[in-house]
Amino acid sequence: MVNLTNLSIFCKFKHEKGLILLKIEEIYNNYLESLQSIRKEKYNGYEDWYSGSAAGSCYKKQFYKVNQFEEEPMKEKTKRLLRLGTIVHSDFEKALEMVSDDLKTDGYDLYIEHKIEIPEWKVIGHLDHCVVKKDGDNFNMWVGDLKTMAAFSWSNKFGRRSKKGINQTTSFGHYELQLATYALGMIKQIVPDKYKDFNSDDFYLNVDRVKNNIKLYIVYYNKNDSNMRIQEVDVNAIDNAIAYWRDLNDFNDDLSNKEIEIIKPNGSIGVPMQSWECKYCNYETICTSQ
Repeated sequence: MVNLTNLSIFCKFKHEKGLILLKIEEIYNNYLESLQSIRKEKYNGYEDWYSGSAAGSCYKKQFYKVNQFEEEPMKEKTKRLLRLGTIVHSDFEKALEMVSDDLKTDGYDLYIEHKIEIPEWKVIGHLDHCVVKKDGDNFNMWVGDLKTMAAFSWSNKFGRRSKKGINQTTSFGHYELQLATYALGMIKQIVPDKYKDFNSDDFYLNVDRVKNNIKLYIVYYNKNDSNMRIQEVDVNAIDNAIAYWRDLNDFNDDLSNKEIEIIKPNGSIGVPMQSWECKYCNYETICTSQ
């Protein structure tokens, strides 16, 4: 004979489990928010500093960030896309850690997810990976950054839509300036004293003197088919990064909250830096409503 009481309990259990599964998207979003909160803790005390990963971004957006204006909530889909990139980054970090001892044996130092600071410009960040070899007063440094891309962006970068030919000019976008910023942070940390200019009141060294010792590269990873490309970045991107952070600090240091309201998109140099920025900006509403 069937125990109706037990059957009722079983059916209720299955029903509740089904409701949980139906809410899996909400559950995953809550998980991602918890991870984001943990990540923010890494920057406690640096709330009024710029993020190295935001190199090349709109000046007005940067003003909102360091003056701690409230951001619009990130879309759930965007959180999931960013998480995919984080997972791939984590795998690469673990893979590099496997060769760390071998590199050390050969005289190379490996830095992974390494913190950099440039106090002169209030810049903080964490580079993906960097390899340094020192030999007395001489050094060589390789700085790399991993970027995951969707199929459309990949096609624009490497496919038929990409710009090719003898008339192509070297330009430094957001990715290149971010990488160059990490290189600047490492230069401050590891270059021998013989390269430093102690009479300078700005960057404390002449970057031109160390350019030949530095290689920059970006590892591109296609999220759709897992193709990979490694692309070297012209070391002169470092000069552009210096110019960007200097100009940004000059721009924002001279502005008050009231004065920033007057500047509308395309109403000033650097606002925005690139035409597509406003569409994805977390400050779009406050920027356009003022």
